[in-house]
Amino acid sequence: MSGLRPPGSCVIMQPTFLPWLGYFALIDQADIFVFLDDVQFSKQSWQSRNRISGPNGPILVSLPIARKPSKPLIRDVRLADRFDLAGLVPHLESILGRAPYWGTVERLMRRVLAGPLLGLAELNIALIRALAAEVGISADFQRSSTLEVRSGDKAERLFDICTLFGATTYLSPLGALDYLREGNTFSEYGTRLRFQGFQHPSYPQRRTGFQSHMSIIDAIAFVGPEETLRLIREGSRPPLTLDEALEAFGAAP
Repeated sequence: MSGLRPPGSCVIMQPTFLPWLGYFALIDQADIFVFLDDVQFSKQSWQSRNRISGPNGPILVSLPIARKPSKPLIRDVRLADRFDLAGLVPHLESILGRAPYWGTVERLMRRVLAGPLLGLAELNIALIRALAAEVGISADFQRSSTLEVRSGDKAERLFDICTLFGATTYLSPLGALDYLREGNTFSEYGTRLRFQGFQHPSYPQRRTGFQSHMSIIDAIAFVGPEETLRLIREGSRPPLTLDEALEAFGAAP
């Protein structure tokens, strides 16, 4: 368990495809980790794609999505019928096959893909949980679609989920800084609002320059699970208060 985990901490994140190291740093700092799977799916997000380091720069690995009615929720998204999920491993092998720990990634991927996966959310959640376990990270995983919380704006809904689990700290990624600063619902009711502090570490990769913010499987393939956990914790910094985050990252007043 990370020594930077705030007491009673809750993290709420969309289930993305093969996330980067910072995503797993949030899991490492969470008592409760909620997959936010009942919000709108966006094809332009990391929900169905991510990057692996390649010999000439990052390579985008994408999952084709079945056509759905407009504005589907993440939980309702299915992969395209034409897509052979079993072909994902050979595709990744063509990129990472020469990395020292590719075999570890291959075994994990094949194990997860052999299970019952009904859609994009199930696939992403299964992969995230398996990858977290592989590097030695744990949390109490939940799905927002199974929880009874009231509807409302983004901040109110996050607060309601924290309240449901009795969390005393909500740990947020910095990407939510702009909307969480407006009407800080958390402070009104005594819940600590904190923001992730993470500085991406480097690791031996390819002979070309280091490519940052790749999927976690890139790190595992090149340095193995134990070193990947060390990298995650090396990059983690103490969580920031709202004022500290605004000062450090220059959000507009």
